[in-house]
Amino acid sequence: MSMITVTSVQMKEIERRASEAGLSYYNMMENAGTGATDQIVKFESVVGKRIIVACGKGNNGGDGFVVARKLTEIGANVTLVLTEGEPKTEDAIKNYNLCRRMRITTLRISEDIGAEIEEADIIVDAIFGTGFHGELRGQTREVVAGINKSEARVYALDIPSGVNGDSGEADRDSIKADKTIVFHLPKPAHFMQRTAEFCGEVICISIGIEEVL
Repeated sequence: MSMITVTSVQMKEIERRASEAGLSYYNMMENAGTGATDQIVKFESVVGKRIIVACGKGNNGGDGFVVARKLTEIGANVTLVLTEGEPKTEDAIKNYNLCRRMRITTLRISEDIGAEIEEADIIVDAIFGTGFHGELRGQTREVVAGINKSEARVYALDIPSGVNGDSGEADRDSIKADKTIVFHLPKPAHFMQRTAEFCGEVICISIGIEEVL
């Protein structure tokens, strides 16, 4: 894997340049979610499996909605958990609406989701991206703690929720992923000793940026 790393600010700039070059943010999200799904099915037999995709309200959640769609199309039994309420960014909203059209089961954080998490075979963490800083709060912390207690295999998208991609600072309850699927280039935290327990195996995938830049 490339040892070149980019900060979250540098990654935003790379995405902006890729967008100007003709790769839309929506297509980057589609490529990220499709690529992540391809990785998950390399390691897991997903047909009929109970899979939770925990989505935040930003673009990391949007990547998760793409994964939920793709896994459902393959035959997985997917449940979305909206950890921060409904999505707030344009492309995440579009993908959430596609999930709704597919009638993918969706639970709000206010509902009792403990049993769902406990019974899951696989959990996809799409709550917070690399720009996260501070602490996990309230019910989101409870959901993350529940995920960490579960026996499910856990795949984090881009970075485990609760970890800052630049500094490696991590909330004590950050997601402990079996594998972290990184988009385009690793961030500094992916190679830090103190984040290893959260990141698990780090796998870097293309989201199409190098084809336009």
